[in-house]
Amino acid sequence: MPLNLHRDRRAAARGGRAVSGLFAAALALCGCGAGMMPGTRSVRSPTVPAYVSEPFTPEQQLVEQGARLVVADGCAACHLMASARVLAPSFSSFAGHRVRLAGGRSVLVDEQFVREGLLRPRADELAGYDPAPMIAALARLHLDVQPQQVAALAAFIEQVGPEPE
Repeated sequence: MPLNLHRDRRAAARGGRAVSGLFAAALALCGCGAGMMPGTRSVRSPTVPAYVSEPFTPEQQLVEQGARLVVADGCAACHLMASARVLAPSFSSFAGHRVRLAGGRSVLVDEQFVREGLLRPRADELAGYDPAPMIAALARLHLDVQPQQVAALAAFIEQVGPEPE
């Protein structure tokens, strides 16, 4: 989904809800001073939209870190690919929705639910999905000793979810 350049500045500053827009902004800033020392200015690339500014807010930095983790850790293969929806819920339609758990209970997917699911995936297994791949992936990532990664992943998953009504 292409990033709509005519969004209002406030929505654009929050990073929008489009996964492709988040990745485009992150890639556009790569090598353009994103890692420069505080207080220095970089030359803006002509491909970076005017509303993208540095430095990002702490929330935007957390979402960007989560986006990188989703790609680097392989989460995107099951949670962002349309063809993989039978394996795992799509992040784009997960946060902000109610889901049915294996025990029959229905819960709202909010930041707390996502954080708990990342730390204790066996506690609230989703109905209709085999929990084994997720449990194995999370065991490999050792998120229980990496609270910053849990926060980043939860922020990213929340960001790509639907707008609250």
